[in-house]
Amino acid sequence: MIYSNIDYQNIKSLKIAMYGGSFNPIHNGHTQLARYFIQELSLDRILIIPDGTPPHKSNKAMISALHRYNMCRLATEYIEKAEVSDIEINRTGKSYTVDTLRQLKNLYPQSQLFLIMGEDMFLSLHTWREYREIFKLAVICALPREHDNLNPILDYAKEHENEGLQYIVSNKKVAEISSTEIRNDIRQGISVKGKINKRVAEYITKNSLYRGDS
Repeated sequence: MIYSNIDYQNIKSLKIAMYGGSFNPIHNGHTQLARYFIQELSLDRILIIPDGTPPHKSNKAMISALHRYNMCRLATEYIEKAEVSDIEINRTGKSYTVDTLRQLKNLYPQSQLFLIMGEDMFLSLHTWREYREIFKLAVICALPREHDNLNPILDYAKEHENEGLQYIVSNKKVAEISSTEIRNDIRQGISVKGKINKRVAEYITKNSLYRGDS
């Protein structure tokens, strides 16, 4: 079921989605979400954008941007219309979504931008830098972590409609996986089969990633 305050199916301009995150590492939940929105929104392109220096996270367990970028490329290699972008990695300082959206709007001036995220990010949008400008630049797309969490997301969306929020919320179920869980499993020698792409797993092993983080 889709809940939206826009008629997204009749958008005629180029449809481009931004899907940003730490991707530390990228996992099957991320790629399932990307595939779902590619199909649901009939996207022309989805840009997977690993953070450079995310403003909301500690760098304590964060591996290099290059490793995260490489893993994103491996995980999305066979996802049609998916492209990994280094737009935030190449930016100095902290990575703010509003700045990335402005860059994308300059790159694709005739496009309709979509911003894809999970439940936690959606419910914190009002705390983001220049969040009202984000509302102007992109349609916000989100999924709840669990079906029971749909109502808080819809309530939040309706609460912020008068500030310009355009939204698409779906109760589609995707794999409940977290990057933190995967890092912990790797550190403890627990198999992550089924949680991450096989080539990503091989890359992690080859480069001895997540063995000593805390």
